[in-house]
Amino acid sequence: MQTKYGRIYLWNASLAAGPYFNEHQTKYTVDTLRQHPTTFDLVVCESPQMIRASQELADYNNAELLVNFHNSMYELLDQQLRSRHVPSVLRQRAVNRLERLEHSAIDAASIVVFQSEDDVAHYDLPEDTLVSVIPNGCEYDQIANGGEPTQVKESLGIQDDETICVFVGAYDYEPNKRAANLICDTIAPELSEFTFVLAGRNPPDTTSMNVLTPGFVSDLPGLLSAADVALCPLTMGSGTKLKMVDYLAAGIPIVTTPVGAQGLPIKDEQHAIIVDQPEAFPEAIRRIERSPDMQESLGRNAASLGMEYDWDRLLSEYDELLNELYNRPTILNNR
Repeated sequence: MQTKYGRIYLWNASLAAGPYFNEHQTKYTVDTLRQHPTTFDLVVCESPQMIRASQELADYNNAELLVNFHNSMYELLDQQLRSRHVPSVLRQRAVNRLERLEHSAIDAASIVVFQSEDDVAHYDLPEDTLVSVIPNGCEYDQIANGGEPTQVKESLGIQDDETICVFVGAYDYEPNKRAANLICDTIAPELSEFTFVLAGRNPPDTTSMNVLTPGFVSDLPGLLSAADVALCPLTMGSGTKLKMVDYLAAGIPIVTTPVGAQGLPIKDEQHAIIVDQPEAFPEAIRRIERSPDMQESLGRNAASLGMEYDWDRLLSEYDELLNELYNRPTILNNR
């Protein structure tokens, strides 16, 4: 459990188990903030762990409450408990409790922001609450400019004639760790002529000769620019994947699972190659490598779609949403 994913699992499970942890977490957070002579016009809640505290702080300050749903957390908890073979009765009880907690935040909020239309479908939404879909984004121009790919290759000991497949993620997050193990154990051995780079903190140990695990890479744009194919062999997870947004901005061919493409308007064979099983990745990668036309079209279409996820444009949508809230004739207060 000494991983990011394990800590998220324990935190979500504690919320779903009953009120004890939630009450103490809320009291500590609220008491700490009340020690400072600060008032709020708007309270933003970014996780289910902060729902109760955010509600209390909004009430105490007579402030508006914005709840940002990065994932459907009750769905993610369901995946976590299923993977640990928790008895179905206990699993469903925990998932239902967390779902009710998330719905209580929606009922209390003035604004609810989701990252994708897929996430919206998981919840019943009040008619008098402002609801918006504003996806996660990236520093589009910085990534699209390409960094210093030659220097990145030199630092990793990669020759110019090597074909590079890259996967980006934090490997203390279980879905990324599983995906990395699939690359090391299943995909890379079938493609010995390719070089695979697993970039990000806490990479897994591997004996594969064609897999590099440099850890954190300071020049992400340079690494993506150096890559020939970007991979996202995720088999579990929820919400929009930030790595996918970065891949799109870089304009490189992508091979992903449906889980990796989740929450994004990615079309198979147009913006990426989508395969149902990780075992299908080697053939999809070979298809891209054999076809310069496919490489060009996938990269061009990915870059065009990636422009929609530039942070400058997305943050302006938050400005418009807040203006809409505060310019209403009667400001909502459902708490």
